[in-house]
Amino acid sequence: MAENRKVVEPHGCIVCGRVYNMLVVYSPEGKLVDCTVTDAGGHRVPDPDRPLVACDRHTESQVETALARHYPGRLQKEDEEE
Repeated sequence: MAENRKVVEPHGCIVCGRVYNMLVVYSPEGKLVDCTVTDAGGHRVPDPDRPLVACDRHTESQVETALARHYPGRLQKEDEEE
């Protein structure tokens, strides 16, 4: 049985680009299992397909706007699944 792979990766804030380290867990097939931000001042932005981070200082509205800009169609896809 193959083990999950744990990697520390740098990821930029979805809003401003400030870099944070994230501990990311991938399944043996390469799919994202879970992740967490290991640096102070940032938090995980939930996404089932990719590890995303945002600075704590950004509002939820700013994060949603950045997500819509970087990943068009993402919100509509989530609405269809509900």
